Amino acid sequence: MPKILHWLLPKEEEFFRMLGEQASTAVEAVDDFSKLVYDYNILSDLKKKELVSKIEDLEDKGDNLTHKIIGDLDKTFITPIDKEDIHRLAMLLDDVIDLIHMASERMLIFKITRINSHIMNFTDIVIKIVKRVEEGVMDIDKLKNMNQFYVDVRTLENKGDVLFNIALARLFDKKDAIEIIRYKNIYEFLEEIINKCEDIANVMESIVVKHA
Repeated sequence: MPKILHWLLPKEEEFFRMLGEQASTAVEAVDDFSKLVYDYNILSDLKKKELVSKIEDLEDKGDNLTHKIIGDLDKTFITPIDKEDIHRLAMLLDDVIDLIHMASERMLIFKITRINSHIMNFTDIVIKIVKRVEEGVMDIDKLKNMNQFYVDVRTLENKGDVLFNIALARLFDKKDAIEIIRYKNIYEFLEEIINKCEDIANVMESIVVKHA
């Protein structure tokens, strides 16, 4: 049945469906990441490793989706939007999932003992922006009425910039160089997730302009 549906499903819908599935995978990953962060200070080491492992599985799923999209692009002559734009969206969504996994993994590698308020606040923004990106990707086939999406993503990205500067300033008040390195690394991963989401919004804005 899946093979039959594959041939019946128009290529346009197939590419949009796969991009939507990638965005949903990113949301699954960020949901597990939020569980890790919000309960980190009370979770056992085993439970932390289990959550990181779940995120790693989602990273593998995202990688497979990316390879599938790129493989289909190579075999498809006509695509609903420019091949370069589909490729760029697929790679950026994959980057978001990879970064979520790396941020979670580094918490264990660096032996972070306590999640501070800055990581909590970063996570709040990351959750909101990844979920907003999913909503935008699900609507990309309409190729219109995306203005509020751009505003929402850029507003969250600006909040992330402000938070990053505040978090760094507070971090460098500390005297422990190892702790500075540990937390700075986590902050940078979380900021990069937010930046990648803005990159996705920029690509989507370009797509809508070209096809308006």
